[in-house]
Formats: sequence, structure tokens, C-alpha cells
Amino acid sequence: MHERLLDWLVCPGCLPEERRLGISGQHREGEDIVSGRLTCPGCGAAYAVEDGLADLTPPGLAVPAPQARYDGERLAASYLWSHFADLWNDPEATAASASFAALGDGARGPGLDAGCAVGRCTLELAARVGFAVGVDLSRQFVALARRIVREGGLAFFAPLQGLRTTECSFALPGRLRRGGVEFLRADAMALPFRREVFGVAVSLNLVDKLPAPRRHLRECQRVCAAPATLVVADPFSWSPDVAPPEAWLGGTPEPGDSAAATAAFLAETPGWSARPGGDVAWSLRDHKNRYERITSEIVLARRAV
Repeated sequence: MHERLLDWLVCPGCLPEERRLGISGQHREGEDIVSGRLTCPGCGAAYAVEDGLADLTPPGLAVPAPQARYDGERLAASYLWSHFADLWNDPEATAASASFAALGDGARGPGLDAGCAVGRCTLELAARVGFAVGVDLSRQFVALARRIVREGGLAFFAPLQGLRTTECSFALPGRLRRGGVEFLRADAMALPFRREVFGVAVSLNLVDKLPAPRRHLRECQRVCAAPATLVVADPFSWSPDVAPPEAWLGGTPEPGDSAAATAAFLAETPGWSARPGGDVAWSLRDHKNRYERITSEIVLARRAV
């Protein structure tokens, strides 16, 4: 964990009260905290840093079944392909991550990628604003993202057909090595950061995967500085298996359109404006004959000075 984060971290279990975390038993390699324990002075909760990865999920958090599946190897391969296949010129790849990050152009850093998966948009943000943090509830996703940064790329096996696999590999180009990045395991509904840290934040394809999407969006606004840009991109694939319809933003007869409802919700916070802003298409690969094409609608929100 990069030492820069020490000034930003608060106890996620004590929110909305922000209690800064202290660190003990730390082992460092340069600016990287390889191991240690982050402790809350209020509730006493302790959060481990192991092999450079900090786990800042709230104490006692039970990961819902729809989210637990993101720790599986097959989905990891799907997201690695989705995020990085353009780097080996796969004909089915998209440049969606760069498109999402570019929506925040003009904003000041640092950047936050909430629901970062295996980290491509975090890297794109860092290349633009200098430093970015990616958070995800999947330990496997954030561990892979840190490994990609450490090794400058990755080789992995993706399903080909049945039990057959194919090796995919990529190296990060120079433009994705320019900025500083860090990845944490954290709950997007209880972001472990003090308020007003980030100049740009993105929430990618996450709102419809959470049991309390409004809580997540308010958390994104809380940690945004003034001024700041918040990019919300989502297919709004609402499911009662994830959240009850009354928790959805749109997708029901009233208020209807999800992008408009999300923009209206964000604009309720004083100092913020928001509007729907088009869409971005991206793909997930399951195996050589099966791809899922997804369109994420964009909501652009801005906090004034």
C-alpha cells in the first residue's frame, strides 16, 4: 500500500464519523507498505496490510452471493480480457476503459475508481491526473490489479472451449506506466477515505450490483473535493436478487429512466449538478464463441468550487 494513502484513510466501520486510522507493525519497501496493521482509535477495528494489499472492508461484512461470484477464476479471466484485450489487438476488444476515464478530462487529481475490477480504468485515470486509487470488494480482482502494476503486464489463461484454455498476455504501454496507482479491497458503500480527497471519481458498472446504490453514490460525493467530477457509468441491469425495486434508481414505472433518476439524485446534494451524458459500449468474453456486449449509460456530475 502506497504510504500516500495513510493521510486519507478512515475507519469504514465508523462512518459517517470519520476516524483516521493509525498504523503499527509496518514493514516498508520504499514508499510501499508491504505489511502492517491499520487500527481505528475509536472502535478498535484492525485492518490488515498483507503483501502490500490493504483490506479495508468494514468489520463483519458479509459479502452477498451476487458479489461473491466475482472472486471466481472464470470471471477474473473475463474481466482481464475485457480490460486489456486491446493491448494485444484482439479484434473483439473495445477501448471502453479509456473512454470512461476520458469523461473526467479537465478534472484535477487524485482519482478514484470505485468498482475497479482488474484495474484498467484506474491506470487510465492515473495517466491523466498523476495518481489514482482503485477499490473493489473482490480480493482476487485487486490482487490481480496490483500484480499487473508490479510486473508491468500479465499472462493468463482464458477459457477456449469446454476445459480447453488459451494463453493471453499483455504488457502495459508507457502511457499506462506514467501515473502512480494503488488498489485496496473495500466496500463501495463504505469508502475508507476522508471527505474531499479526490478531484475525479468514476463508478463503473457498479450501481446496479449493490444492495444500496444510493448509499454508494453519496459516498462517492462525500470523498470528492471541490471542484470535482464524478462519472457514473452503468447498464442499469436491475435485479431483485441484488436490491429490492424500491432501492433502484429508475427502472420502475415511476420515476422510469435510470440515468435521469441517477442525475436527479446526485443533483440533490448542495453544490452539485448532474446530467445524463450518452453511453459507452464494452464487452466481456466467456469463451471463443461467446461474448456479452453491454452498453453503459453515462451520468456526469460536477461539484462546484
